[in-house]
Amino acid sequence: MKKIIALILALALTLSCVAALAETAEKKTETIKINDTLSLQGVLPDGYIYEVTDNEVLYGVAFAGRLVSKDPNAPLYRISIGLNDTYAPGTKLNDLGEEDLKAIEESFTADNEVSIEYLETSHGTKVMKVTEIGDDRDWVDFFTVYDSYDVEMVISFPEGAENTAMTDEVIKQAMQFLSDLEFVKTETPAA
Repeated sequence: MKKIIALILALALTLSCVAALAETAEKKTETIKINDTLSLQGVLPDGYIYEVTDNEVLYGVAFAGRLVSKDPNAPLYRISIGLNDTYAPGTKLNDLGEEDLKAIEESFTADNEVSIEYLETSHGTKVMKVTEIGDDRDWVDFFTVYDSYDVEMVISFPEGAENTAMTDEVIKQAMQFLSDLEFVKTETPAA
């Protein structure tokens, strides 16, 4: 009897390990190429794919791409990345002083009533989280500077979505994606 119980326990443990490995294998790391020198690597939220959107404009900003879900009611992740030549090469948000941070914050507060807090990804990148204030929050914005690039991710809902309230669960999912996100410099081969 003890051998049968031990065998059943061993089988149960083996099956749970196989299930855990299958789940890990499903969540593979994706590489999003921004240009010849910069890529983003991370695990996309469940059910999302990355699309390049060269001509999309939101809030007056041209976006490089977006994460979209098959679910028409799921939020969109619009990603904008642009070189900011006012920063010294290699600059990160972590390196900016109070005056520069205040100027960036003011760019978000000029037209909107928002709350701003600073977070850090698991890779040590400082991120500014900008959240619309009020009961009817319908977007949240994450901003950072990496290697002199302004990197912005706006999360909002597609037109026609049934529920456009920005819930804590939506923000938590975005934070998980950002926390796992890694900026990868691509070394250009010597000529």
